[in-house]
Amino acid sequence: MFAAVEPEFCKKLTHMRTLFTILLISITLLAKTQPLLKVGDLFPDLMIRPLLNAPIKSLDVRTAQNKLLILNFWGTWCSPCLPEMDSLARLQVKNAGQIQVIAISNEPVERLQKYLQRKPSTLWLASDTTSNLYTQFAFSYVGQSAIIDQQHRVIALVRTDSINQAMIDRLVRKLPIHSSAETGIHKNAEDETFAVDTSMGTQFIWGSYRKDLPSMSKSYKKTAFEGRRLTFVNMCVPSIYQALYGLSYQQVIFEVPQKEVCSWEQKNRLAFCFDVLVKPEQTDSLKTIMLHLLTRLSPIKTKMEQREMPVYVLRRLPDATTWKESTNTTDSYSFSGRGFEGKGIQLKPFVDYIANELQLPVIDETGLTSRYDIVTSNVLRTVEEVRAALQKLGLTVEKTTRKMDALIIYQ
Repeated sequence: MFAAVEPEFCKKLTHMRTLFTILLISITLLAKTQPLLKVGDLFPDLMIRPLLNAPIKSLDVRTAQNKLLILNFWGTWCSPCLPEMDSLARLQVKNAGQIQVIAISNEPVERLQKYLQRKPSTLWLASDTTSNLYTQFAFSYVGQSAIIDQQHRVIALVRTDSINQAMIDRLVRKLPIHSSAETGIHKNAEDETFAVDTSMGTQFIWGSYRKDLPSMSKSYKKTAFEGRRLTFVNMCVPSIYQALYGLSYQQVIFEVPQKEVCSWEQKNRLAFCFDVLVKPEQTDSLKTIMLHLLTRLSPIKTKMEQREMPVYVLRRLPDATTWKESTNTTDSYSFSGRGFEGKGIQLKPFVDYIANELQLPVIDETGLTSRYDIVTSNVLRTVEEVRAALQKLGLTVEKTTRKMDALIIYQ
């Protein structure tokens, strides 16, 4: 199972950062499959469609474009994408006649229409459930954009949060800009990088940042390695500690400048790969062993303390209906900015999901101790929608303060 674990570090995944799967766009390709698109390439002969809120239903980039075109790859589930969309909308108004933004998501039309009802946009929204064009650009995550000039040539691949008026001014003047996008992630490359087979007794690997891999953690539930192996790829040390201790992000306290120990901009220096396999009889000690190894290998110092901090307490509503126990004999769950889906699970994975969405530790005082099927859904990734989804389940969260375990990062 993959989990996107550090939105601040891997930009979108999340918070994840995964959780998490790389998600993206829907566009209908009218020609044969093209090679990966890069800066300097002509845009392929294809139609971008369907467009939801534009004066046209589709766009032929090669024949209809008379402005700079910004293709922003995003998702309603992506928290950082939403303010980026607002910024692009303001830039489009300020530079009317010069640029046109098309925001491309891999979500179906129905979901994007619900998004527009909640949050109307002047940007043209496109649905591409095949992720065809996103795959051709080989973007590593959403929140990145391709810029196409009036001659239908790709002139830059950039992080969307880097697009500002200064960049637009350079583009209009036909001056070059730096391509800041992350591209070239191979989804299954970790299997080749950390080669392990079931005949092995133990193994551990500690390595530096790998540009060909996404930032993620991987457990091996329902495989021969279940309970014996954990993998962390391109993650900063505080985030690895956080995952091994089972803490929320808010339970990590930095007494050093955070960017000195955990910064995506400094990933070449601060991101690491950590893979550990233990003997079958050591499954109960896997995380303890990894913490011991990490303490020896880590370039930073840590300690655990009790700290008073803001938290949410999860409780059942007074008039809540009785929760029905699951009939599923196996447990599984997944979550993203769209919501949570679990079958035959105890409440902890769901509580962890709530903590991730509300950005505070969550204490479970529901008294629910069996296994359940739990499904939530939201259109916008907001606190209000998470609360509304909980209310439908007969749950509520109340903000208070409690003493909690805290991981201190210090000199």
